[in-house]
Formats: sequence, structure tokens, C-alpha cells
Amino acid sequence: MDPVLGVGLGMRRLSIIDVAGGHQPISNEDGSVWLVFNGEIYNYIELREGLLARGHRFVTQSDSETIVHLYEDVGLDFVKQLRGMFGIALWDARQRQLVLARDRLGKKPLYYSEKNGEFFFGSEIKAVVAALGGGVTIDDQALVDYLAWSIVPAPETIYREVRTLPAAHVMVVRDRRVAYAEPYWRLDVEPKSSVTEAEAVEQIDHTLREATRLRLRSDVPVGAFLSGGIDSGLVTAMAAQQYGGRLLTVSIGFEEGEFDERPLARQVAERYATDHHEVVVRPDAAEILPTIAAAFDQPYSNTSAIPNYYVAEAARRHLKVVLTGDGGDEILAGYRRYVAARINGRLAWTDNVALRPLWKGLRAVLPTPRSYRTNRAFLHRLVRGMACEPADRYMLWLLDMFRSSELARLCNGHDWVRRTEPAERIARALHDEYRQAGYVDRMMAMDARMNLIDSLNLKLDICTMAHSLEARCPLLDHVLIDEVARLPERVKLPGRQTKPLLRKLAERYLPPDVCVAPKRGFEIPLLRWLETDLRELRDDIILSPTGLLAERFNRKALEDLVYRRIDIEPSRWSQQVIVLLMLGIWDRYVRSQVVSGRSSSPERATDRRVAAAG
Repeated sequence: MDPVLGVGLGMRRLSIIDVAGGHQPISNEDGSVWLVFNGEIYNYIELREGLLARGHRFVTQSDSETIVHLYEDVGLDFVKQLRGMFGIALWDARQRQLVLARDRLGKKPLYYSEKNGEFFFGSEIKAVVAALGGGVTIDDQALVDYLAWSIVPAPETIYREVRTLPAAHVMVVRDRRVAYAEPYWRLDVEPKSSVTEAEAVEQIDHTLREATRLRLRSDVPVGAFLSGGIDSGLVTAMAAQQYGGRLLTVSIGFEEGEFDERPLARQVAERYATDHHEVVVRPDAAEILPTIAAAFDQPYSNTSAIPNYYVAEAARRHLKVVLTGDGGDEILAGYRRYVAARINGRLAWTDNVALRPLWKGLRAVLPTPRSYRTNRAFLHRLVRGMACEPADRYMLWLLDMFRSSELARLCNGHDWVRRTEPAERIARALHDEYRQAGYVDRMMAMDARMNLIDSLNLKLDICTMAHSLEARCPLLDHVLIDEVARLPERVKLPGRQTKPLLRKLAERYLPPDVCVAPKRGFEIPLLRWLETDLRELRDDIILSPTGLLAERFNRKALEDLVYRRIDIEPSRWSQQVIVLLMLGIWDRYVRSQVVSGRSSSPERATDRRVAAAG
């Protein structure tokens, strides 16, 4: 704490690198630069060697101290040399400035607030809200965006007074006000490299092995989440080959056979002789959802958070650090929506206003599919997308949540929504930013910015950190991502087979059954749960006569949706219902406690959770 300037830094640490000596806050030699830091810098050894050669003196073996001296050496450009995941807060006493920075892919969150001449920040929303004394109000625009995207996209949070520092940004605060905030990295899909499929596979093999090796750096044991899919299988295989011991792996499964990938995971574990642990999840859905809502601090409805939460809980019984396969689908064309984008490119001559009525007519005669992963469902979503504006079809192919027309009906009689902008504006801005890219590249870039950074990476961090577990993702190494982004579309996705490059690479490392298994995702039986286990909670929360949903939405529209009085495919119905259910749960179990001044979650030890004020 600087008593003159009124600047304070604080944190709680999950010790992984230099367990005994790497305590924070940490400073340079003369105490003019102080740092608190949430995350890991995987190339800290290489950076340290260069700094020592240039005369810097170190007192610890930690990656944290490397950041301090790197900032001394190159100023704000320090962040461009970091290969890792991080939320950084650095106080420069000479410049009288606070520097905040976040990693390129948003693996670590960072929130802040400017209010009444004060500046507060933290790596959890609850820390900032507590510093504000709980005096926060709902951001109507964030609420509209949540209903369309199932997340609150950066730089918003659900509270008007709290903002998110976007991924790949550095911010400078002077005199308790933001003086500078700019991106230092962008996902670029140009210029294209000229490589064959075989050369691309070799390149990915080399860079992914290196990324995995760097993420094995730890002074405590490292393990891996093993789901049974290609992505986690490849990471496990490469880690097991390079780890200096027997790698511990953890898999979970549901009692429902179609959601259980343990048999495939077991084959990988046996091939690489890992210390394998399996967990059968029998979740109490009604109990776990409020717990997850409290961990996220704001509405979040991606239900893969449920298995992530359970596998993190299981892994923490044995480990502090795990590797995961997150990111493979988003950076290497693992979703069918990328196939839809490829078809869109082939049908580009139809992509104009004059022919759009033909697509709308075809959409009208197609029957509503009753399941999600069938060819009929894919065709139905493809046609619906082609009938939309180019930017809007991205939202439909990604999430297909509440569109502006549906939101107008849901909020009929309530004026608040008319004062907001449509959530589609985000997709349109991203579409314009990547307008010169190919159809597949554009879809993947937009997906990385919205789905990967603001949803999936945030989810993994919160679910693991809720159990004091650090998750490291080799497939989200920014060096690998930069290389893959510049691969030609014809190499990344030459046909209808998703993730062809990783599938080809997997043939070198994984059992044949894993290589050819259809994609399942980290899923739960959501539709069945909403109709059975969660039915009572669903009706109690969404149709409550009091609370946020009753205040903001039309009662009849809520009933029509919940009781399926409208023609809607089952998977889309379940997604829209869970968006409303999680909003209502957050309102009842989290927001109500913020308003009353009580804590929204139990005390726990977390990794480097920054709670600071300036």
C-alpha cells in the first residue's frame, strides 16, 4: 500500500511456481514497480535468461518477478513477449500509473470500476462490487445481450458500474481514471501461408508439442482432463510423452450412455499408462445450478459448466494443475457451423437481397427437426441462416437464442428493452471487421472472439478456480493460433469432415476408435433434465410472480415458452429456457445477496484472485 497515493494491491495465491519464494505482491530492486498477477507465464525461463544477461537481479525463481523486470526493460510492450495466461496489475510509482493487462485469449478475467473519483479492480466481479459497497444496478444493454448470446459479452458486465477489460488489452490508469486502453494483439487470418495438408499437420504437431512442454513447467504435479475426444487425447498423449513421471488423468461420465465417453478415454489412458481416475456424475441439477451462478457472479447459461465444475472438483482431490483440450474445435474447424460457412461460400451467388425470399420460402416448407445433431437439423439451420442477413446468420448458426423479434414479444408491455440496441450489432461489427476474410475464416474469427474468449475460456477458469485448480490449454497457445489462422481454408476445411487436420494428427497418437468417434462435446442431458429433474425449479424460477423475470418480461410469453405452446425445435427450446432459468437463479441467489450486502459464495482458496483498489 502506498499511503501517499492511496494505492493498494492484494491477492490470494495458489502456489505453483517457486512455491516457497514467489509470494505477491512482488517488486523490483528499488520498490518502484509492484505487481500482483493471476495466471502463469510459460516462457518465463527464457525471458528470465535474457533479463539476467541485461543486468537485472532476481530474488525469486517465480514467473511473477519476470514480469516486473520485463516491464522495467521495455515498458508497456512487455505484454507482447508473454506466452501464457494472465490478468496483471502493476503499479509504477515513478510514472504514477497503474497498468492492467489481460492475456490474448481471455483465459484470466479482469474487472474494474470508475465511480465517484475512485478506481477499483479485481479478477472477480464480487471483489469489485464489494469495493463499491454493493451499490450496483443492472445494465439493461447487458441483459439484452445475455438473452441473445447466453453470456454477458465484454466489455460489459451485468452491472452498469462494473466493466470487463477485454482480452488482449492493456490499460493505463492515472489519477484514478483510465488514461489509455488499447489492444496489443488481434487474431489475423492474413497473410496466408502456402502449405499442403501434410505440411500443416507437421507444423501443428511441432507447435502443439512445444506448447504442451511449456505447460508442464510446474513445481507441483501436473495432470490432464481426458474426455475421450481427439483434443484432450492429443494433449494427454503429448504430455505423457514429455512429463517426467506418470501423468495423472481424470475422466467423468454420466449414467446416460450417450453422454458417457469414459470407454474412449480409457483407451488413451491405457496406451500411455497414465494414472487414470474415473468419476461417474450423478448430479443434483437443482442444487448445482445456484452454486454455478454464485461462482460466475453474473448470468451464464452454457450448461457445459456443469461437467466442467464436476471434473474440476474430482481433479482437485489429486492435483493443483491440469492440462485440457480446450480450443481445438474453435481454432481447427471442429463445428458443423464451419461446414455451413463453407457451403455458404460455395453458394455466394445466392447471398443477395433479391434471392433471400427464395431461402425464406424453402425455410417455410422444411419441417421442424426434433433433434439437434442429425443431417435434417443441419439442413434446417443452414437454410434458416441463408435466409438471414450475412452477419445475423452467424448468431443463428452459433447459438440461435433470443433474436430481436422474439425479445420484443418476450418483453411486450415493458419499455426498458426499447432503450437498448439490438444484440445483433455485435455480430455485425465482427462481420465488418473480418469482411475481407473467406467465409470459413470469418466464421471462425467471429467464433473465437465471442464464443471462445467471452464464454468457453471464462467458463473453464471459473469452474476450475472455484476448486483452486489451475487449467492450462496447449491448444490455446497464441503461437499455435497465429500459425493455424493463416492456413488456407482449403487446408483447414477442404470438405464436410470437421477438424480434418487434428484428426490426421490424431492417427499418430491415438487409438483408431478415438480418431473416428463422432463429436459429442462436453454435454449434459439438458432436454431431459428440463422436462424431469429441473421441471419444478424451472417453473418456480421462471414463472415466479416476483423477481427480475416478473419485472422485465411478459407473463404470458414466459408461459407460452415454458409450456411449449409455440412451434420450436426441442434443442432450441431447451437453450432458451436455460437462458431464462439461469437468469432467474442468478437474480434469486446472487443478486439478492449483493443488494442485501451478504456474500454470494462461501470462502475458498483461489489462485491469485486480485482484489485491489487505487
